[in-house]
Amino acid sequence: MSHTPSSRAVTGSPIPTVTYGSGGSFTISCSSLIAATPTECLDVVVAASEYPTWNRFCRKCTIHFQPAGSSSSDNLDKLQLGTQFTFDVHLNQDDPDGSSGRSTALEVSVLEPIDEEDAGDSGLRPSPPSPATGTSRRKGWRIAWKQRHSLLMPASMLRSERVQEFVEVVAADGGWPETQYTCWETFYGVLAPVVRLAVGRQVEQGFDAWLSGLKEKVEKTGKVSA
Repeated sequence: MSHTPSSRAVTGSPIPTVTYGSGGSFTISCSSLIAATPTECLDVVVAASEYPTWNRFCRKCTIHFQPAGSSSSDNLDKLQLGTQFTFDVHLNQDDPDGSSGRSTALEVSVLEPIDEEDAGDSGLRPSPPSPATGTSRRKGWRIAWKQRHSLLMPASMLRSERVQEFVEVVAADGGWPETQYTCWETFYGVLAPVVRLAVGRQVEQGFDAWLSGLKEKVEKTGKVSA
């Protein structure tokens, strides 16, 4: 990703996503350093039953379908490549606990390790150079999900994909690494400008709530387990 999102969610020019590529209408993005490893961050995001404990934007994550090979009880509660699930989305952060939000049907479209050359545009300290190439590497995890569509809302009308990257940042003193968390969601289709006008600011606030909740949850969990 060649863009460097703000630590507070912002709306800007479209950033390509893994599935849909370029050609979007707009993107909402945010970024932050998290005092934990990429795997520790990812573990929180994929644990569906834990969302009520940290996420004020998407307060419930309900899994409806798991891909083949997810028979173990440990995997059934985790978002995996191909998992179909629903978020209970609260655009109003002041909604009382226990209230119903907006049901959003999604599918995990990408779940993969990151191990690639660093483009040098983030301003952050990358992972150590690879012995094989002598170049700095970006290492961590990437997860993305996209909307599931219906006859009432076909992909041609509105589609979006949210990408989250967790990239290791090596400590200057050689201490415990941090994670550069980067998140962006790009909206496509003829209804995308309507979404931006109607709820764009609320989605920005939701991203802020997501980011602060994730950071607090991961860092607290890491300190407990350390």
